Amino acid sequence: MKHSLGPQILLGALLVLLAALPVYAQVYTVDYLGYGWEKAAGPLKAAGDELIITSVADGIDPAFGVDLTTEEVTLHIYGLISDGPVDAGGYTIINFTGGYMDIYEDPAMNADWGINPPNATSPGTFTEGSLFFRGAFTSFTMYFDASGAYGSFEGNLDGISGSIINEYCTNCVYTWGGAFTLDAGAQIPEGYWIQVDGTFEIDSAVDTETASWGSVKALFK
Repeated sequence: MKHSLGPQILLGALLVLLAALPVYAQVYTVDYLGYGWEKAAGPLKAAGDELIITSVADGIDPAFGVDLTTEEVTLHIYGLISDGPVDAGGYTIINFTGGYMDIYEDPAMNADWGINPPNATSPGTFTEGSLFFRGAFTSFTMYFDASGAYGSFEGNLDGISGSIINEYCTNCVYTWGGAFTLDAGAQIPEGYWIQVDGTFEIDSAVDTETASWGSVKALFK
């Protein structure tokens, strides 16, 4: 005679399966908008060009205790060296090597992109105040659509220093990503190459005790 599984057994099996899955702590975020330019060794997007971005946070996790009405949070990304564009069949990929991200908390609230960077205000006014975070990129990639006017980017960083290092998580994972446009409708300031809009995220995987598949199967015997 074939017996059906009782609700207690099914619940127990489900709990074991859930215990085997990784559990993640809160993700802390900084939303930003900014502009980037290339310090070119060759034609735009060529291998060897350095990508530099200056941004201002337009949203920040309340856990950081920063009031964006009385102080600004600025981002300065620099030292990203292009490996050159690669045709990926309908879109273009550029991988970058090296690079750093510095984030500052500044009550002066004077960030100013100006025009034709580097200039008197950019990146200078984006690197003032107290150091919130500094990270070194372990990877960074840009993806261009077929038109070459739009795309996305993503990067991973190792945290180096700053006031938030080890304050909100252990074994922190730092990521930076978003979308960009070269379209004239974005009102990109003169001398800048792209407008960027995205999120810097801090996450931490929480270790959990896991159960083997064998122990799950044992529940059904």
